[in-house]
Amino acid sequence: MLDRIGAKRPVVLGSALAAAGFGLWASRATDLHVGAQVIYIVMAGAGMGLMLGQANTDAINRASRYSYGEATGITQTVRNYGASLGFAILGTIVISEFRSRITSSLTAKGMSGPAASAQAAKIAQLQGGNGNITAIPVFIRADFAGAIREVLYAMAIIMAVAALVALRGLRRGVQEDTADAAAASTLDLRQETSTL
Repeated sequence: MLDRIGAKRPVVLGSALAAAGFGLWASRATDLHVGAQVIYIVMAGAGMGLMLGQANTDAINRASRYSYGEATGITQTVRNYGASLGFAILGTIVISEFRSRITSSLTAKGMSGPAASAQAAKIAQLQGGNGNITAIPVFIRADFAGAIREVLYAMAIIMAVAALVALRGLRRGVQEDTADAAAASTLDLRQETSTL
């Protein structure tokens, strides 16, 4: 699609598909059954794949062939920086939301506020485990799913904004190498001048 019609359509479609996938996934995240979420996970992943590859290739294609190395370095740097920053922000949202939800759940079960807060902090920092998910109380799994739901909604909003930016900001059509385009316009100008 990129080679035939350019990046605008696949980037817009991919962003919109990812936004829909993340939004629908978020709406089912608290079901605690992966089977009910699989189609939405696939939608979000397919949308991200459709958008990312096309956007990256288009960004590099917009640079002149003499600046290919710089364009590749810049896109890789921005992509890695964005991934790290996004992971840090969304990870912080998950942990703080998870801790808040566990504190509320423990308080509702009769634990005092300070004790619930301390226990929630311990649970939120736990990593790994023995792989036995049934050993985790259902309310903690539900609290974690609720925290993940917030991140999925945030991802849906981010992808919807990306779709709007691509719709408004990307030009239609296949991008030409800037050096080749300049040479072609110079040749056209010479031909017009010689006919005059």
